[in-house]
Amino acid sequence: MVHLFATWFMTGAIWLVQAVVYPNFKIVGRSEFQAFHQFHTNRITWVVAPMMLVELVTGVLLLLKLQSPMMWWNLISILLIWILTATVNVPSHKNLTYELDHTKSKLIFGNWPRTVIWTARSLFWLMFISEFK
Repeated sequence: MVHLFATWFMTGAIWLVQAVVYPNFKIVGRSEFQAFHQFHTNRITWVVAPMMLVELVTGVLLLLKLQSPMMWWNLISILLIWILTATVNVPSHKNLTYELDHTKSKLIFGNWPRTVIWTARSLFWLMFISEFK
């Protein structure tokens, strides 16, 4: 249940970021942009990092306990999200400046793979738990 909560929490968080927060980066004014971006980066880390860690740890524990192909897929998808976060999203945030509109577009576009993976993971878990009715 903890794993399900973390996965569904992160799916909601990623959609909120993708649909609301990142598009706001394009409408925040020049004088406010750096403070807005810094505020977002600092605050979002405290929200998502613990849940991502919980999702990873519980994903490993599920694999160790159940050792099924579905649990392998689950863990691989979690690791893929971590890899994308480290190699795409974090560098995009570091390169984000007000003047470079293409960096904002790259951040929004580069976040879609994580959004799709978390959404697929949530749907997977819905189907998985519906099998046990």
